[in-house]
Amino acid sequence: MIKAIVTLFLKLPLVFKGLSTVFISFFEVIARFIDDIGFHVLQPIRTIRFHEVRDFISENIVTISLFIILLIIIYLTFNNKAKVWKKLCYYEPMNGMK
Repeated sequence: MIKAIVTLFLKLPLVFKGLSTVFISFFEVIARFIDDIGFHVLQPIRTIRFHEVRDFISENIVTISLFIILLIIIYLTFNNKAKVWKKLCYYEPMNGMK
């Protein structure tokens, strides 16, 4: 039993080294993903022809994004309420219970 515990303590640094390697590679993938998203978001803005429109969009990109997210949330909320209301109005009894 003592031999197993000593072996475990001797192998523990290798486990931490392996876990740290996994976490570092994971964070590297996340950083590359965020960098790619930045490229895909900013590149279409750079291709806008009119300078005033490009400046307006680049200055208000956060507000525009939040507004779009708000519209999506409102749509999903009302869509869900319509489904619930439809289920309440058109009640179908279970098999054998009429």
